[in-house]
Amino acid sequence: MAIGRKRDMGKTVDNTGLNTAVSSKFARFINKDGSANVINKTGSVFDKYSIYNYLINLGNVKFVLLILGFYTTINFLFATVYYFFCIPHLQGLVRGTPLETFEEAYFFSSQTLTTVGYGRISPVGFITNTIASIEALVGILTLAIITGLLYGRFVKPRAYIRFSKHAVIAPFRGGKSIMFRLAPIKNATLSEVSIQVTISMLVNTNGDTNYKYYSLPLQFNTINTLHITWTVVHPINEDSPVYNMTMEELAAADFEMMVYLKAFDEDFSNTVIARTSYTFDEFVNGAKFVPVYYESPEGKGTVVELSKLNEYTHFGDAAI
Repeated sequence: MAIGRKRDMGKTVDNTGLNTAVSSKFARFINKDGSANVINKTGSVFDKYSIYNYLINLGNVKFVLLILGFYTTINFLFATVYYFFCIPHLQGLVRGTPLETFEEAYFFSSQTLTTVGYGRISPVGFITNTIASIEALVGILTLAIITGLLYGRFVKPRAYIRFSKHAVIAPFRGGKSIMFRLAPIKNATLSEVSIQVTISMLVNTNGDTNYKYYSLPLQFNTINTLHITWTVVHPINEDSPVYNMTMEELAAADFEMMVYLKAFDEDFSNTVIARTSYTFDEFVNGAKFVPVYYESPEGKGTVVELSKLNEYTHFGDAAI
């Protein structure tokens, strides 16, 4: 089978921000978490990374471990300096075994770094006081930086949206459609929700094989509010870029469907964005999603089971 058979239906788009001259690809353009799958090969580390952006977007567990690691390391370094150069000049320090003496120096470093200063151990002499003063300055600056990062992470608007892991090719109004669904998590209050879906695939045009991008027409592009779930539907008809394509042809064309969602978060009073993508191996042909919500037995509201967001029933493959 030729890779990327010629497709004439559908209107291509060139404003995706992706390279239209790509003729081969071995990985997805957009990761499942919405981040761009881009590897920066520049020679300078400073051109690759922004420390602030890295720390703001770092996962919560990694961020806490990083703070604890930094705190432990900086105290260990200053404790080593105290142990080798300042032990005789630390008044009130209780000497014991080398490990016990280092422990005393370590906790003195911790008290100095945090400006707690319990008072039992105090530095004596110009050199020891200078080292302790430097550590106190490092502690003040570190506290200010960590406080700023914590505040930035806390107030950063986030689109608390969860997408289904798979997209399905399901029956729709006597035909077929591509469907995926999404739901708000936590207690996000989202309104003016809009979504755009773009696909990329290899297309053979006049003997040249290149990636082309198509905007998929959807049943609905916008909804007023998002409280429960939203099943996004692309009807597969004669105007669809994937009309009459088989799953084998999608795989040969290195098919990828990229999703861009924008909404207004009423709590943050700000616009939030969510992205994801589905590659051809994340499509399930001949399936439909199972319901995820129902009325509560007491009739007091709608129960949403987000644990079922990815569940579907399979009833057999069929031509698209």
